[in-house]
Amino acid sequence: MYPKLLHTLAGACLLLFTACTSVYHSAGISNEQLSVTQQHQKVHHFIGPPEYIPETASPTIIEKGGKYTAMPPSYMRSKAEAGAAACNLVALRKHVRHLKKYAMANGYDTSLALVADMQVKSGQARFFLVNLANDSILKKGLVAHGKGAELFTFNRRFSNDEGSRCTSLGMYKIGKAYNGSFGLSYKLYGLEKSNSNAAKRFVVLHSMNGIPDSETTWPIIQSEGCPAVAPAFLAELAPVLDNSARPMLLYIYADGAR
Repeated sequence: MYPKLLHTLAGACLLLFTACTSVYHSAGISNEQLSVTQQHQKVHHFIGPPEYIPETASPTIIEKGGKYTAMPPSYMRSKAEAGAAACNLVALRKHVRHLKKYAMANGYDTSLALVADMQVKSGQARFFLVNLANDSILKKGLVAHGKGAELFTFNRRFSNDEGSRCTSLGMYKIGKAYNGSFGLSYKLYGLEKSNSNAAKRFVVLHSMNGIPDSETTWPIIQSEGCPAVAPAFLAELAPVLDNSARPMLLYIYADGAR
């Protein structure tokens, strides 16, 4: 009795499997296609910084960073980023001379400073350590800009408003180093009307692991308004910032910005 029952059940299972296979193939899906589909569904390579919450942050501060910053590379590369292909060195020297005059008049370091040309595309070198004595570039690297109201912006805008998540243009005093959520960081203090809310917004100089060490044709990850650089680049800048006899300046500009 039992062998006959097992034989009958095996036959029923075989018929059911055959019917399912027939329906599966009638839908025009092959085993190979299903495998590829499953792989695409499972693989999600996101890049972006960890959540950033300063020790003194209040619950009302929006600039927490990281929570909405990570984006799939496929989206970051879905369209062209607005901006110049490279830094205009003539304009850079003009801004460096302006920075030097400001440093001399206000008691800041007159030998070295940091300058960022945010008009340049983010995948290109636009963050510079400059020698104020001869207007020369000593080091250069990539720097992130603020994403603003979007999850990821391809046409950046600038703002000093709290909660804007935008980069603020203008002159900054570089403050003391501290160990924050991103590791080594430097406090920034806005010295102009265009960036006077920097401290309130917790805008600081820090590194982010997703920023490349070298130039790329694609946009890089974005911040909540902080000028963020690659970890290796910040490690190169740290001895200069730490050993400066006087506070150094950071000047962020974007010629022709709205």
